[in-house]
Amino acid sequence: MLHPRPLACIATLLAASAPAAAQPKPPPKAPAVAQTCIACHGIRGVSTTKDSPSLAGQPDIFLQYQLVFMRDGQRQPGVMAGIVKTLTDENIRDLGAYYAALAPPPPFAKAEPVDADKVNAIMGPRRCGNCHKEDFSGQGETARLAGQRPDYLIKSLTDFRAGVRRGRGMGAMMEVSVTLQDEDIAMIAHYLASKP
Repeated sequence: MLHPRPLACIATLLAASAPAAAQPKPPPKAPAVAQTCIACHGIRGVSTTKDSPSLAGQPDIFLQYQLVFMRDGQRQPGVMAGIVKTLTDENIRDLGAYYAALAPPPPFAKAEPVDADKVNAIMGPRRCGNCHKEDFSGQGETARLAGQRPDYLIKSLTDFRAGVRRGRGMGAMMEVSVTLQDEDIAMIAHYLASKP
């Protein structure tokens, strides 16, 4: 029979070697430039402002591309025009890494219920999951759509459909949105907003 002292030592060693994943990860430190983003994009990147996207959990490269497009005039940023013009490449890398490291927003609480079969009948042939992933969490150069504000998704899809905004690459977003009706766009937006 083992003596109680070695058993206590073994228990202590096992507890100390528990995986680090079991402990909550501290939130990343915000770069100073992120202070200018809070008013519209929310504390910790979850927007409470109409037509302003949540940035938390967006893919790093996607965020960097969008900021470069805005800074260089390829995308019209509206009220952000003055801010993005001052961003350095380092600021853009820091912002991309910071927001990508934050926990994504929860499903949007005020998303209207929609018929998932109808939405999937619209989205399925457009193969939205190929770029945005099947769970709509985004990847690489494509946005996370799950949990995004529905008003922002409606604005974005409407802008793509009108040719006011172009996606990266060969205009795939214009191609998939050009035949969408307003009610299709609203259904898609609320469906995606309700996703975790």
